[in-house]
Amino acid sequence: MLLLSRKKGEVIQIGKNVSIEIIDFGRGVVQVGVTAPKNIPVHRKEVFDAIVEQNKQASATTATISDIKKALSSVAKLTNPKE
Repeated sequence: MLLLSRKKGEVIQIGKNVSIEIIDFGRGVVQVGVTAPKNIPVHRKEVFDAIVEQNKQASATTATISDIKKALSSVAKLTNPKE
């Protein structure tokens, strides 16, 4: 782990496209701003962990061809209500 000290307004640059700026700090909280391309997901750790867990649960779910057809039919009805 790289440990860096930064003051308010200073930036940490990661590669060409990602930067982290120290916005404010106080009362045991540090506010940071992250600038990154849209194709690079940026999440708080607890949110990332929840996404990973949901993906694990979803991949463990089994569905039959019939289930998939019903789901696709429902989506088609929502996107094309006139049909």
